[in-house]
Amino acid sequence: MRHLPVILVLSLLPDLLSSQDIGRKVLMTVAGDTITAAEFIRMYRKSSDTFNLKEFENYLDQYIVFKLKVADAVSKGYDTTKSFRDELSGYRSQISANYLSDKDVKEKILRQAYQRLMTEIDAWHILVACPPGSKPEDTLAAWTKTLEIKARIAGGEPFDKVARSVSDDPSVRLNGGHLGYFTAFQMITPFEDAAYRMKKGEISEPVRTPYGYHLIMVSDIRPSRGKIRVAHIMRSVPSNSDPSVDKAAEDTIKSVYRKLLAGESFSDLAKKYSDHRESALRGGELNWFGAGEISTDFAEAAFSLKADGDFTAPVRTIYGWHIIKRLEVKPPPSWEEARGTLEERISGSWLQAEAERSLVRKLKKEYNYRLNERAMNWFVENTDTLIIKGYNKFNKNSIPPGPLCTYAGQSITSAEFAKFIESKAAESISEEPAAYLQRMLDLYVSDHILNYENRVLESKYPEFRLLMKEFHDGILLFDISQDKVWNRAAEDTAGLKQYYERHKKEYPGQQFYEGTICILEQRGMEKKFYKEFMKYRNAPDMEKRLLKSVSPANDTLLKVIRGTFPASDPRLPADLKPEKGITKFYAGGYPAVVDIKDIPEKEPLPFEEVKDELIPLYQEWLEKEWIEQLRAAFTVKTDNAVLSEIKKMLSDV
Repeated sequence: MRHLPVILVLSLLPDLLSSQDIGRKVLMTVAGDTITAAEFIRMYRKSSDTFNLKEFENYLDQYIVFKLKVADAVSKGYDTTKSFRDELSGYRSQISANYLSDKDVKEKILRQAYQRLMTEIDAWHILVACPPGSKPEDTLAAWTKTLEIKARIAGGEPFDKVARSVSDDPSVRLNGGHLGYFTAFQMITPFEDAAYRMKKGEISEPVRTPYGYHLIMVSDIRPSRGKIRVAHIMRSVPSNSDPSVDKAAEDTIKSVYRKLLAGESFSDLAKKYSDHRESALRGGELNWFGAGEISTDFAEAAFSLKADGDFTAPVRTIYGWHIIKRLEVKPPPSWEEARGTLEERISGSWLQAEAERSLVRKLKKEYNYRLNERAMNWFVENTDTLIIKGYNKFNKNSIPPGPLCTYAGQSITSAEFAKFIESKAAESISEEPAAYLQRMLDLYVSDHILNYENRVLESKYPEFRLLMKEFHDGILLFDISQDKVWNRAAEDTAGLKQYYERHKKEYPGQQFYEGTICILEQRGMEKKFYKEFMKYRNAPDMEKRLLKSVSPANDTLLKVIRGTFPASDPRLPADLKPEKGITKFYAGGYPAVVDIKDIPEKEPLPFEEVKDELIPLYQEWLEKEWIEQLRAAFTVKTDNAVLSEIKKMLSDV
């Protein structure tokens, strides 16, 4: 797609078209094609925000020419080519996407993500493993176990103690199930959704994720503190180390702390003492981080610092001992700053799917969607895992006849749905056949309803129809103009040469003079030189006589140029008038004279020298000739009464 901008803002009809009466009226027909007032006003409003009668009349004429060119393209079959159909289809796909999803839902999801980004949650969890594809009985056992664990905590057992004894999360041995503070996008979606719905101190019901069932306890909720950048000095203490290792690390970090208090360089001490070699090479500096992006103990200590340059006393984390220095902080982003990042972080396909599901729910109501419950019950009773996995098929003779569901005068038959189920052949299934069938029905119906909606966009939404008409006409205009004018002017050398022959006098070449230039390269003899020149200027042996009179001892001092010479000759004065006759002047400080006998007519510049300059002019000529042909070939009929209404409406706005 090469020449039309992809317009994403689709509310293009101006407010003045709320008056549908005039919008539906036919303003004109061009070669039989009907143009409504709405179509014309929309295009006019895109070119001008104010009304001026003279400008309006000019635009009207340009618009008619535009439509004549489109009519010419249609008459020559440009709209039937594969390239045209593919390009128009591509534009339609882009534009229709905005109509085939619920934009309000997209905005709501982004706003929700922003609110979560502005909130930090401190949570604990216990995991009961139950991977996808588990047998129904195993899934039930995991769910039941999760409820039993919750009952133990509700009975008074400490969350961390229970977590260490039963959680399948490998990190529980280090953190007792404490996840620390996190914010949006840092947990798997079902876990995040559940946590952000909870209140402080609450324990969730079992939450299903691909890992299994979780119990979540929210211990704190607070506003986001933004991001911070720090440097640190670390003495590591591996897990399960001997107490003596921890004591040695603590003693070293305390010694470093005393050096810092004494004024030694943090950067130098980090390079010398820090076990975190990656940051030590940079003087201990770490990248920006916020909640959930680093150990909670470390983050809490870092954010507790009040000013840039402050540093903490030794801090113990699960990784060892640290001294942390604050370098800089930045607050949470505004909505405008965060929006682009949120759109990138939220999966485009997931966001689109949510928006499509929301639109389908609305369309089901609008189109009076009805499900044949008896037919659906037949599927529930006659579908087993063999059919779902593709090992068996439905008995065609027993499939209920007629529609399974209806909407907007459309229908999906039971036989069609049966064929759809058979075609899926799921390799595994982790849900009951009834749930699987409902999910497949939702998918199948959604596709049908969205496809139907896509087919009726032009009739349902006037602005969509007009926008597609604009793209349709714009592509045709480009293609035929390229062939008729732009490419032809560049490629039609014969035509361009003919145009040159008709206009070559408009490109005169250099001016030439016929006559004599004399220069005496000797000062102090101007009067004699001029006098003798006037005396001998017409003599056949003028040069010989003049030389004998003014420079008999040195014949190199007299320069004589006879014949034809350019007006741009550097020996001539720059202000020499193009007139016949004699002109005295100085050339390089020496006395000189030019006798112009004749001024030949200028020769046109050669074709090759003016070719590039001719092309745009030839294009203009081709365009003018083409328009004259179009006006003669096609009929334009304008309803002046409707035109007057449009003028009045625009002038009143």
